[in-house]
Amino acid sequence: MTMEQLQALERKETKLVGYTAKVSLNQDLENSIVLGLREELVGKRQDIANRLDDNGIYLVQVYSEEEWTPDVPFVSIVAVEVSDFVHIPEGFVRHTLPAGKYVKVTHQGPESQIGETYDSIREQDIGSSRAFDFEYWTNIDLLEHEGSTIDIYLPLET
Repeated sequence: MTMEQLQALERKETKLVGYTAKVSLNQDLENSIVLGLREELVGKRQDIANRLDDNGIYLVQVYSEEEWTPDVPFVSIVAVEVSDFVHIPEGFVRHTLPAGKYVKVTHQGPESQIGETYDSIREQDIGSSRAFDFEYWTNIDLLEHEGSTIDIYLPLET
């Protein structure tokens, strides 16, 4: 596993449609909740109108105001990018990632080792007071391969 920190970059507003759950990291690790949401999304993403990418999937993590620990629940949203929210199938949620400045950190290696990258982010105090962050999975079929990359975006306060 390696981590590469890139410079700050500007991102445009991103509209997402997918599934959501509110659980702690420990609950997710024990019950594979986000994995289940991802599998369900993959099976039904063809039902989502106006998708912009047939392969990529986002994982948005919205944190509570409590100090984060592996036992504090937070909102996870597994979604695909859409051009608009005109036709959202029943059971899906919509979410908008705000435009702004972000730090992009690339996790290289299996997804199962991404916790080490988040530990490095915390140790380096990158975006420590963030209300949310998100991951972009380019190809979910390769997430457990050594050559896999996952982009993590951390919003910067302006």
